[in-house]
Amino acid sequence: MSIGTGDNPAEPEPESRTRPRQGNNNKWKLALVGLLGAYTVLGGYDLVSYSNVLGGSTVATGAKTVAPAVSGARPGTLPGAAPTGPAAPGVSATGTFVPRPLVVESIAAFGPEGTSDGDNPGIASRVLRLGTDQPWYSQWYATPDFGDLRSGTGLLLDMGKTVTVRNLQLGIGSAPGTDVQVRVGNSPVLDLPTVASAWDVGGDVRLTATTPAEGRYVLVWFTRLPPVGQGHYQVSVYNVSVDG
Repeated sequence: MSIGTGDNPAEPEPESRTRPRQGNNNKWKLALVGLLGAYTVLGGYDLVSYSNVLGGSTVATGAKTVAPAVSGARPGTLPGAAPTGPAAPGVSATGTFVPRPLVVESIAAFGPEGTSDGDNPGIASRVLRLGTDQPWYSQWYATPDFGDLRSGTGLLLDMGKTVTVRNLQLGIGSAPGTDVQVRVGNSPVLDLPTVASAWDVGGDVRLTATTPAEGRYVLVWFTRLPPVGQGHYQVSVYNVSVDG
């Protein structure tokens, strides 16, 4: 015979309530591992991308190509790219000033009294024709210093407006012995400031102004003549060009 206490003995809970659900836990674990793996991959890609930027390489992001920023570079320029756009007149791409040829409006033979007593005025325009073998030439004289008949002879270039003169190039006879000056000013007179000189020269001569000179008129003035034969002294000019 058994004697009860009045209370039913506690029944064990069903197994399904007390035992963990192994299958569901495994799924969560797999999902968590997958997420951690994805973050690790993304973090590694960002680290590699950032390292490439610091290393100076170009990084592709989708459809666009992004160049790394360069200290001191203009926005929108690639490292080492040359600047684009036209350079300022007379200035090279490196910023160095480059003289340019100037247009000569007219030219005239010029003497101590001006254009009224220049040597051989009818052929003065020859010196402005490129490639010609016919020069302007002065009268011939018995001595290099014009036989003491005059102080010099020359050519007056009218630029048509005030310009800045830096260089003058001159083609004269091959024999040395010519003394020449370049004078620049705003009046067609002999007494203009001398900006460049050369002595005992012949052939192709380049005269550079000591400082850039401004003026409308450029006077090429000869003060000594080269020999062209026994007892003959005469200067021949094949071309003249002015740079500014």
